[in-house]
Amino acid sequence: MKLFSLIIFCISLVISQPIFAHAGHDHASNLASLIHLAWLAPALIAVALLYTKLLKKNYQIKTNNSK
Repeated sequence: MKLFSLIIFCISLVISQPIFAHAGHDHASNLASLIHLAWLAPALIAVALLYTKLLKKNYQIKTNNSK
């Protein structure tokens, strides 16, 4: 149930609302996609790290560092 709540919370953060847009918020710019990706990248990385941490915890996955 906690994982489901976390997923819903993360999705709610990503959903765009008209209230957050300002007068200079231009989606027609050539750099709009890159700028939005730059804002979303840290959130996506954090979600990926949490997901792998949960997998390691739930399935007792250990990394093998032997050469």
